[in-house]
Amino acid sequence: MARAAIIGAGVIGLSWAELFHRAGWEVAIFDVSPDAVPQDAPYRVAHDIADAVRGAAFVQENGPECLEVKRSLLAEIAAAANDDAVISSSTSSLLPSLLAEGNARAEQIVVGHPYNPPAIMPLVEVVPAPATRPEIVRRAVEVYRALGKRPVALAREIPGFVGNRVQKAVLDEAMWLVQQGIVDPADFDTIVQHSLGLRWASIGVFEASHLGGGPGGLRHIMEHVGTALNDIALERPSGDPADLSRLVEAVEASYGSADTYAARAARRDRITAAVAETVEHEQRAPELLALTLQPGGVHRVDPASGEVTSIADLADECPDGIVVIPGQDEVAVTLMGRPDPDSAPGREPSFEQRNGSLHAVPLSGGTPRELVARGAFTTGKQLTRDPGTGRLYWSDREGRGISRCEADGSGLTALVRTDGTGPSAAEEPCVGIAVDPVGGFLYWTQKGPAKGGLGRILRAGLELPDGADAGSRTDIETLWHHLPEPIDLELDLAAGMLYWTDRGAAPDGNTLNRAPIPAVGQHGEAPQILARGFQEAIGLAVDRARAVVYVADLSGRISAVDLASGAVDEVAVLPGPVTGIALAEQ
Repeated sequence: MARAAIIGAGVIGLSWAELFHRAGWEVAIFDVSPDAVPQDAPYRVAHDIADAVRGAAFVQENGPECLEVKRSLLAEIAAAANDDAVISSSTSSLLPSLLAEGNARAEQIVVGHPYNPPAIMPLVEVVPAPATRPEIVRRAVEVYRALGKRPVALAREIPGFVGNRVQKAVLDEAMWLVQQGIVDPADFDTIVQHSLGLRWASIGVFEASHLGGGPGGLRHIMEHVGTALNDIALERPSGDPADLSRLVEAVEASYGSADTYAARAARRDRITAAVAETVEHEQRAPELLALTLQPGGVHRVDPASGEVTSIADLADECPDGIVVIPGQDEVAVTLMGRPDPDSAPGREPSFEQRNGSLHAVPLSGGTPRELVARGAFTTGKQLTRDPGTGRLYWSDREGRGISRCEADGSGLTALVRTDGTGPSAAEEPCVGIAVDPVGGFLYWTQKGPAKGGLGRILRAGLELPDGADAGSRTDIETLWHHLPEPIDLELDLAAGMLYWTDRGAAPDGNTLNRAPIPAVGQHGEAPQILARGFQEAIGLAVDRARAVVYVADLSGRISAVDLASGAVDEVAVLPGPVTGIALAEQ
């Protein structure tokens, strides 16, 4: 596990610590005041800077905004840091060349300037000094991106960096306009918030201007409006103390003073988080992560180009279920294990041996780490995740059951056992799974015999009833029965819909289906078949924002089903049968 050192436990330092921790890093934190770190925080509190920094791959310094103090901190960091550690300062104004002056590890020092509060604001300006090694800048960008930030590396240092310079230019003009009596502070903010601010939140200054010129773009703006724009002379505000005092009083009259700070900051953060989430989702391109059965592998698929990139080789472990672990640059994968030795050549292998396992696979390459040990279950099939708790849930086909574990693989718990419950043994294997953490329900498929038309979709509580175990619970509902052969599931709770693939016999098998989620105690209505003609349909991923469902089948093909038109397009063909797929975003 990679280690991060956080030096300084103020608001910024604690925000960085939380971001690194959520991304799966081991975090050591030091502050001159040990009480600055909350007692229940999941970080190791170091007794000095050297203790925190020793062995760390990334050091984030968050000391006071004072050149001499930061130089002193960085000197202590340099004395204990590894040769390849990234040493980043959270300064908002000090040039990295000044910070690194005289430092033995000047080549490893960059500025990582966050915007406050770092837990909400996505941007990090990565600013190199002239002496900073390019490799350090590249790695800083990679790490910040893996933390879920939007890092931008500047080509060279400049006072104020970029964001603060733009902020100062706008603030200067705003102050001058207020001082001249042209507009008051609240009305100025209304003008910006409901025009430029709203626009810049979504597309930025250059793109907004380019679109503002119509089809002719920025060139049209410069040719037809450029002269008029150049005639606007921007002003600097008065620095006279009396003028500045009147300006501050006008702002306080509009927005209150210290006694209202907490409520105003909370409102700002709620709005910022909502806007950032919406904008981020719109700007991210969809990406698919797919599993091939034999040879076992994890692959990245670009739905736009069809380009397939291999991420991990899982050899003969036969992966089936996959979910993205947000903020950790990993996916969790269920492995069915090695096929039974007596599996017939040329036929789908059997997996009666108890050698299934659950692993976390790094998306940037590297060795998968074991979450649930081999043999803890029989055959790992579809996998899903509760975003609130991080818990992982999966079906065990030959083991005839449903299990879950905590995000770190601990707490393995059997939730459902179906052996001995079916009209026949062939109707007991569990394959697909979905969880509704809001309603508190667990959904799963029991596929029935191959092409047998005896498949079912069932539902039970997310927690075991009091006094019941996985094999004796009485809260299980059968929602659909006599389906061709249902496989993987996905819930769209916002729309109240359940989607599933079916690899049974045509015409209703080898299809993509959906139906409204039944009310408690009700059976499901006849499903709508969205697409037909797959070759042993298995995995699915629903892109709600773009109204597309991706379907994977054992021919190796991934298809995109447009929910508006019903059109089915081939996305990619992978080098082996495809089982599970998951939607991610770049």
